[in-house]
Amino acid sequence: MLAATAAGVPLDSLPCVVSRVDLFPHLIFEAHAFRELSTDRPIGFDRSAIPWRSIDAFAARYGLVGDDFDRFAGIVRALDAAYLAHLKDKPADAVA
Repeated sequence: MLAATAAGVPLDSLPCVVSRVDLFPHLIFEAHAFRELSTDRPIGFDRSAIPWRSIDAFAARYGLVGDDFDRFAGIVRALDAAYLAHLKDKPADAVA
């Protein structure tokens, strides 16, 4: 963005700024957890879901039990499902 500013291009005209979606503040913890838990996926021919044991261990570390755990696990599972569906539409060599 510094290059755009230096070139006199208004930042609000950049596609990366126009399409940006700000995260709801009450989901920051879950977004961070999803990013961290994504590193614990099994390695294989295709991306697979985040293991439940990883979600459980992450929640235990932060003391999430009962309804809090259920909410947390549900959100992480939903994020994971959306991420895997997104990857399914892309060629394997285009996925980072």
